[in-house]
Amino acid sequence: MVVPKRPYAQCTSAARMEKQMVKLINRARASGGRCGAKRFRPAAAVRWNPALATAARSHSIDMADRNRLGHKGTGKSTVEKRVGRAGYTWRAVGENVAGGLDSCESVVSGWLKSPGHCANIMEPAFTEIGAACAQNTASRYGTYWTLVMAAPLKQ
Repeated sequence: MVVPKRPYAQCTSAARMEKQMVKLINRARASGGRCGAKRFRPAAAVRWNPALATAARSHSIDMADRNRLGHKGTGKSTVEKRVGRAGYTWRAVGENVAGGLDSCESVVSGWLKSPGHCANIMEPAFTEIGAACAQNTASRYGTYWTLVMAAPLKQ
């Protein structure tokens, strides 16, 4: 568990985050589409996983605390390590991060315009997601978003 040095506001309630992210991600996956040069067929819907949301929340808070946007966390932590610490045993895992956006809609729209982020969203191997955002008004981006996508080792 990450304990922030300063209090952070969540960008949106956890319940709204879950509902909106699942809806937006599943809408994109159901349509299929092109992510840069790669074409994706429609993919199965993903479901929310609280452990993945915990990993996403810890990374969003860490980015806000450090005023730094990226995939490496404190101590060079990776998404694989953060997901494992949250108690999730995975066979496939990926992560999208973003900064400065103000809604689930705007962040998912931005990811879908970026070939690498879009490919993560459309990846059919991923079956579960968790997402979070943290705010630090004294930081460069203000709002830090993390989406973790994974498939459990055993289904």
